[in-house]
Order: sequence, then structure tokens, then C-alpha cells
Amino acid sequence: MKYIWLYNAVLIPFLGQAISFNDLSERAYTGSGELIQSHGQMEAIGFEKASVLAGEPLSIETSGRKINANDRADNGMEYGVMVDYTLKTPSLKSAQAYEFEVQKKMTQHEMFVQKGQIQVVLKRSWLMYQLEQERSVILTQKRDFSYKAYQAGEKKFKAGRLSQMELLRLESDYQSTLQEVAAVLMEAEHAQHYLKESVMSHDEVIVDDMKFDFIQSATLEEHVNNAPLLKVLNIRIEALDAQISTLRHSTIESVSLGLGMTQEPTQNSVDFRLSIPLAFSSKNENKIAALMSERSALVHLREVSKQKIQISVAGLVEHLKEREERIKILRENEKNYETLFIIAQKGYEGGVIGQFEYLASKNAYYDARLRTLQIKQNYIEEMSVIEEKIGGIW
Repeated sequence: MKYIWLYNAVLIPFLGQAISFNDLSERAYTGSGELIQSHGQMEAIGFEKASVLAGEPLSIETSGRKINANDRADNGMEYGVMVDYTLKTPSLKSAQAYEFEVQKKMTQHEMFVQKGQIQVVLKRSWLMYQLEQERSVILTQKRDFSYKAYQAGEKKFKAGRLSQMELLRLESDYQSTLQEVAAVLMEAEHAQHYLKESVMSHDEVIVDDMKFDFIQSATLEEHVNNAPLLKVLNIRIEALDAQISTLRHSTIESVSLGLGMTQEPTQNSVDFRLSIPLAFSSKNENKIAALMSERSALVHLREVSKQKIQISVAGLVEHLKEREERIKILRENEKNYETLFIIAQKGYEGGVIGQFEYLASKNAYYDARLRTLQIKQNYIEEMSVIEEKIGGIW
């Protein structure tokens, strides 16, 4: 219980500023340069779509010529004016609109992936910060214990009951613990620094609803199917389908309509013109064939990539299971080392066990707790690798 109290004592000063992990994520999103750029791309796609699908501007064609007829009565000037309007075919407009929707979908997916990666790093940083805090508590206890042992050794040395070599050993142990505490506090500071930078704050960041836990492999298949790489390939295939559809509907891209009038010396006329461009050639067919070839390659790549991700993630999950078992075993060993230390302490107080044997049992207990934390750190790091592959926190 006293160890739990010591650990809580480290966190209590910051609980007044605690936030949820979702709030932390939202604050980090607002400061992400990648997300800011993606939002700009999303707006740009909307404007570009509106530009491409907008109607063509009207055009005015004018003409004039001097007429010299055989009959002088028919001589004079001829004037003409015609207003042209180009109308894009509805099927082509629909196909082009779909292309932009796919572009928008791709940008939205990129934003989703960016948010997922941000959460992965935030989770790792917070769990590592918690772990370094736990480690600092253990090392602080070890430091304080070493200092007390060194003080007791000094008294015994002055009384002639302890050799100088043994005193130097106690002093070296104490100095080592000082360096260990300094190192672990720096690691905790690094993790906290990233959290502060992410939310653009100088205040200590404390998350109140995120703690270390073992992942469950039952949802492995679902996570693999939702992997970012596979979704990107799906959208790229969809984009090629949209381009193919546009090419198939671009045989007749637009129809031009003209309405005007002509004034001649002897008559006036109302004119109408219809212009239908024809594109019957192998040009579009060759483009479609090229896109279909690229599409087939992407479909094959998607299947290969899925198999690779399944093998990779499944292997990493197996590693996590092994680490989970080791952590559970080490936690049980901690209890054994604690029992040995309690026995050694009673023996030391009763004069049965020497000081250095007593110190060794105490350090063994501390080291056992630190070994558990080291495997726990390995678990967090490997879990983070898996989450990067699946595009979000598990």
C-alpha cells in the first residue's frame, strides 16, 4: 500500500489539469500541420469541382462583308451576329463529378489516417510517461534506501566496525541510484514534452482515462481489414474506375448551340447552328486499356499487401502474448522477492543476517520490479508498432 501511495503522490499535483484522451486528441488535431494542409486540400477540391462542372461562358460571333451584286440594287453591307452556348453532356458531367468525389474521399481517408497516427503517438507517449513515473518511484525508493545504508555505513566506519572498501561500495551504490533517478526523470520529461507540444501548452498534461492494458487479439481480422494501406488501395482502384467512366462518356464531350441573325441588303434571316464534335478513334480506348492494366496491378497489390499485413501483425500479436505471460510471471516473482526481503529484514534486525546480505535482498526486490517495467515498456513499444500498421489505437 505504501508503494501505491508513493506513486499516487507523484500524480496528485497534476490531477487538477487532467483531461480525457479524446480531449487530448482533439487538441492535438488542431495543431497538426498535416491536418491543416488536408483541410485546405478538401476545400480546394470543392472549388475545383465547381470550376470544372460550371457551364461554359457564352460566346458571340459577328461578321460583316460588302456585297457587290450584278444588280446595283442588291449592293450593300451584310451584317451577322450569333450567340454560341456550349453544353456539356450530362453523362460526362456526372462522371467528372464522381471523380472529384473520389478525390474528396481520398483526402478524407488521409485525414483519418493522420488522426489515427496522432492518437498512436499520443497513447505511446502517455503510457511511457506513466511507466517512467512508476520507474521513478521505485528508483527513488532505492535511492533513499541506499542513502540510509550509506549513512549507517559511515557511522560504522567511524566506529571501526566497517572497512573502507565496504564503505566505498555503499557510496558507489548510492551514487549509481542518483544517476538512475536522474535518467528516468529525463525520460519522463521527454514523454511529457511531446504531450505538451502536441496540445501547444506549457502546463503538465495528465490523461485521466487512459491506462496500460493488454490488447485482445479477437478483433485482429477486423483491424487488418481496416488497415490504412488497404483502404488507400481500395480508393485508388475506385479512382481508376472513375477515370475509366469519364473516358467512356467523353466520346461526345459537349454540344454547341448557336442562335443569331443575318441582315443582308435585300433580306433578314434568323440563324440556328448545332455543332456536335465526334471523337470516334482508338485514342480513348488505348487510355482505358492503360487504366485497366493499372487497375489489375492494384487489385493484385491489395491482395498481396493484405497477406503481408496479416502475417506481420499476427506475428507481433504473438510476441505480445508472450510478453503478457512474462509480465504476469514477473509480477508473481515480485511477491517472492518481497517475501525474501521481509525475511532478510527480520534477520538483519535480529542480528542473524549481515548488512550486505540484507542490502542485496532489498536491491533484488527493486530490480525485480524494474524488470517487470522493462518488459512492460517492450510491450508498449511493440503494441505501438502494431497500431501504426493498423492505422489507429487498438
